[in-house]
Amino acid sequence: MDFRLWSTIYFILIALLSVNLIMTGERPTKTLAWLLVLVFMPIIGPLLYFTFGVNRKQYGFINFQKRRRAKKYLVKADHYLRERLKTGEREIINSERQLRNVEQVNLNSDAFRASRNNDLLLLVDGEVTFRAILNALEKAEHFIHIQYYIFEEGELADRFAELMIRKARAGVKVRFLYDGVGSIRLSRDYLERLRDNGIETECFFPLYVNRVMRWQINYRNHRKIVVVDGKTGFTGGINVSDKYIREQDELGVWHDHHVQLSGPAVWHLNAVFSVDWYYCSGKEDVLTEENFLDKGSSSTGKIAQVIASGPDSAIPSVLNQILAMINHAERYIYIINPYVVPDALIIKALEIAVRGGVDVRILLPSKSDSILVKWAMRSYLEELLRVGVKIMQYRPRFLHGKVILVDDVMASIGTANLDIRSLYQNYEINVLVYDRDFAQQVKEAFYRSCEEATEMVLTYYKNLSGINKLKYQFGKILSPLM
Repeated sequence: MDFRLWSTIYFILIALLSVNLIMTGERPTKTLAWLLVLVFMPIIGPLLYFTFGVNRKQYGFINFQKRRRAKKYLVKADHYLRERLKTGEREIINSERQLRNVEQVNLNSDAFRASRNNDLLLLVDGEVTFRAILNALEKAEHFIHIQYYIFEEGELADRFAELMIRKARAGVKVRFLYDGVGSIRLSRDYLERLRDNGIETECFFPLYVNRVMRWQINYRNHRKIVVVDGKTGFTGGINVSDKYIREQDELGVWHDHHVQLSGPAVWHLNAVFSVDWYYCSGKEDVLTEENFLDKGSSSTGKIAQVIASGPDSAIPSVLNQILAMINHAERYIYIINPYVVPDALIIKALEIAVRGGVDVRILLPSKSDSILVKWAMRSYLEELLRVGVKIMQYRPRFLHGKVILVDDVMASIGTANLDIRSLYQNYEINVLVYDRDFAQQVKEAFYRSCEEATEMVLTYYKNLSGINKLKYQFGKILSPLM
């Protein structure tokens, strides 16, 4: 077969892929970026597109019928929780106008209704977080639900396994859910050890070697959820990895944020886990009322709202939550995030906030675990600096938290990054807390981290070398694909 024939076949392939991309593309910027990859990266471009770019939602990769059946459970759960609470209150429970408006946006964006009487504790870094989680697991009497994007074998994973096995032998129902890409290194031996001891395990979108045509790197389950007996719950940015308890490379011991909850918000965390579990396992036993096991709420009066979204959501709930918080800020917006590669909506919202006199500060890591993401971030940071956003670089170690704080009145802790993947493609979950005391905890943690940070200045970009400018622009072009 001569070169001319190969060229013709390749040209036809590129043409077909380009037509497919144009017909199924979700956003113009992403479509254009993939077209450039296909045209200017021979051989590699089509391979990258097939692996990362094909919109498999159009071809039934996500079983939407199954997801819809599972989501009916969320409606049922919400009604059930309203009956259990029996407050007689209206759907919007915040009294301050600013908070009511944000709560209303979230409720109308398919978030759970906000609930009172939640106890919440901010957990900073791995040692504190895993001590709290393992202590809660020790107290389990009925069920344990564990869900992680990254679950890496090591000291922490061994401690989890030992505790899960011991509890399963004592009659506690243990369900363990992990993501097929984030936890791709999780060994068969580890999983079989769990299963052999009565622990149910499920993988979210696994990458089977014999099913290459079904591979999908996108649409990952980025959530981190632990629920114990429906009474105690955890979520946030921290995965199960020894990088949170000891230094493994130049990134150091990772700096991150998590939240511990008790009260009605835990039931919502559990509902999200239950839907994901049912989708992976097909087992409906998890979609039952006994999995709430309400043993009474606290009386502290903290209001919290759980916001979950994914590629099968009709409304981008997490994106709307972030925009609502930015748009309703009156004095300040403090953001902690490791991957600030925002879309145009968030950039414009932050710009308008700054022009309206709001103090906007973003704390992000000076180190990065991805060179392409670092280049893309640097290109967007220049744009944010030009409109007056203050950028702080945390220097001691890698910063992985996902936090938004507004006006001493509300704070969000969760799993969502400020990038296209989290906002549109991944399954994410955030907890938004409408409470001044909790907001003060978050603010103090933000200030402590800022003490170890340096502020970026716009002159950095004026003195950039030509090669760095090229790298950053290259990262920006590819950012819609990240």
